[in-house]
Amino acid sequence: MNPSKSAQDVLRCHLCETPVPPLCCDICHIYLCKVCAGEHILDESTGHKVVPIKQTLTALIYPTCSNHSTENCQLYSEDCTTPACVQCVTYKDHKGHGFIDLIECVERKKEASQKNLQELKSSILIEHKEFASHIRNQKSYLDKTLQELKTAIDEHGEKLHKQVSDVVEKLKSDIVKKHEERIAALINTEEKNAITISDIENCILGVQELQASRDIGRVFEYKSRNEELRKTPPNLNVTLPTFVAYDITNDKLNELFGSLTMESDDRKTLEQDVKSMSLKAKDVERDEVGMRKHQNEENKVFKEGSNFELDGIGY
Repeated sequence: MNPSKSAQDVLRCHLCETPVPPLCCDICHIYLCKVCAGEHILDESTGHKVVPIKQTLTALIYPTCSNHSTENCQLYSEDCTTPACVQCVTYKDHKGHGFIDLIECVERKKEASQKNLQELKSSILIEHKEFASHIRNQKSYLDKTLQELKTAIDEHGEKLHKQVSDVVEKLKSDIVKKHEERIAALINTEEKNAITISDIENCILGVQELQASRDIGRVFEYKSRNEELRKTPPNLNVTLPTFVAYDITNDKLNELFGSLTMESDDRKTLEQDVKSMSLKAKDVERDEVGMRKHQNEENKVFKEGSNFELDGIGY
């Protein structure tokens, strides 16, 4: 196990796993106990520099110079905005450049990063968390509103279904009523006509008896009822109303049923949210541009009004 890669474990010797080793190799960047330190130094395949671990943990680590691999960079070129070693001062690529101490430049960058850290923790992170909370609230609102809308549509649909059922039942009731009225009229006429038929049949029997009778007085008293019985009831032509179905198109049905509309306040709020998100995106982009500009300005610290010179080294 490499203890340098485990922040949650105690430091251990890289070779034997002994806890809390007192030494480390500055070249190989490994921790060593006293026993393993001797063996490590005896390895002549590469150079080694074993030092107390306390010294390593507190010592600053300078970057290696890209032009001089054996040197560490302790200076900073204001013109190239890159670290440089002492030999780089006379290097042709840095001719006429101004140099400052790398530690001073680093301290200024740390100061700037500390301000950035405070802003990230005190405002930027909070704003984004509040925005994330706003999004969650909007999602909850949309889910709740969706259920309310579906319920309202179902209830309205059931209401319309009942209204349609009421219309159907009323039409059926009306036609049944008219049917009963027609049937009652026919029955009444039928009954009257049956009485008339009975009278005619009785009259026929009476005339037939009269024809065979020898009673002159009875024949003399005969009176004809043909004129009375000749009148037939009016010819009844009884019908029921015809049902006319209206064709309701889907568009018309949708128009009659209802529609989805955005309240003016909701539209305004939605437009404000979209505009706000757009402005935030522009602010982030502007901040990034400003940050890059600020970093470029930091890279040129002390350039104006100072002309760095090193004793014993000419340009």
